Amino acid sequence: MSGDTPGEWKTPERDKAPVSGWAVTAVLAGALFVFTVFGWLTWRQLQAREAHLLPAGPREPRRLDSPEVNLVNTGLIVLDTRADEEKAAEARRLHGEGWVDRDAGVVHLPIEQGIERVLSGQRPGGEAGTP
Repeated sequence: MSGDTPGEWKTPERDKAPVSGWAVTAVLAGALFVFTVFGWLTWRQLQAREAHLLPAGPREPRRLDSPEVNLVNTGLIVLDTRADEEKAAEARRLHGEGWVDRDAGVVHLPIEQGIERVLSGQRPGGEAGTP
């Protein structure tokens, strides 16, 4: 059947000998040893380079509350609060009383009070119901 006709592919026979557990363990142990040796060599190289670049030893890290952290001069960064100040001024005007034009006698009232007066039918000048 299989392999009888020319051009038909035949599956090769499997090796009957089992894989030795000792061989697998030896390969894994060897790989771990090689990895450990290269890791140690890399660490030693980095230590030697650091000693060459910083002969006095590692520096004390800069304080975070100083105006300069690493290369960024944070003393120049100022928080812009103009929008908050403008919102606060608008809120004071909406909810406060004051003069719009003192000569003409025009004042502004808190918005809640103005809404209540309009709903109750009061008009400027104290006359109720007149347009």
